[in-house]
Amino acid sequence: MGLLCVNCGSPVIALYIQYSPGNIRLTKCAKCKAVADEYIECEMMILLIDLILHKTKAYRHLFFNMPHLNKYELQGLVWKAAFLFLLLDACRQLVLDPSKMHSELSRSPASLLVAVGKLMFSIVLSNVVFFSTLLLATKSFRNKQETSQSRNMEICMAVLFSSYFKIFMTVMMVWDFPSSAVFIIDVFVLSSNAVAVNVVTNATTFKSVGVSFIGHFAKFLIDYMYFRSGLLRMHL
Repeated sequence: MGLLCVNCGSPVIALYIQYSPGNIRLTKCAKCKAVADEYIECEMMILLIDLILHKTKAYRHLFFNMPHLNKYELQGLVWKAAFLFLLLDACRQLVLDPSKMHSELSRSPASLLVAVGKLMFSIVLSNVVFFSTLLLATKSFRNKQETSQSRNMEICMAVLFSSYFKIFMTVMMVWDFPSSAVFIIDVFVLSSNAVAVNVVTNATTFKSVGVSFIGHFAKFLIDYMYFRSGLLRMHL
C-alpha cells in the first residue's frame, strides 16, 4: 500500500518534509490542494474518535499511511490481528451461549477440550466462509489488474483492522449485558467493514455495504447451523 491523500484518496509522494529533527512541514495534495494527512500531527485519541465516526480519511490514514510512518512489519501485524479476531469471535459465541461451556466445565477435562476444539473449528470455518464470500463479491466490481493476491491481502487486512468494535466482547464477558448488545456490536462491525472495503477498493458506498452484508450473512448462516446442531445434540 502506497501513501495516499486522506481527503481525496490520490497517491502522494510524501506526507511531510523534514527540515530538522522535530521541524516538519505537512505536504499538500497536488489534486485537492488540501493537507495530505493532518493526522500526522494529531493525537491518537482524535484518530480513534474519527474511526468510530466512520470517517473515510481516518481509515485511509490507518490502512495506507500509518504503516509507512511507523515502519510496521505488516505480515506479523496481520497474523496478530487474525488471532485476536478469532479470539474475539470465540468470546462472542460464549456470550451468546454461556450455558454450553458451563455444562462442559462440570464434566471431565477431556470433554472440555473437545468442546473448545469444536468451538474453534466452527469459528475458523465461519471466518473462512466470510472472507471467501467477501473476496468473491469484491471481484465483481474490481478491475482485472486488481484481482491479484496482494489486493486480496489488502482487503483482508482492512477488514481485520476495521473489526475493532469486537473488542467490546471482552467487556460483555465481565459484566452482564443483554444478548441484544452482541447484535449491536455486529452492526457496528459490519458498517466499519463497509467503510474499509470502500476505502481499499474505491467502490461506491452501496456496493461496499452490499459486499459486507453478504459476507456477514454467510458467516451468520454458518454460526446459526452450528448453534442449531448443538441444540439438537442437547435434546437427543
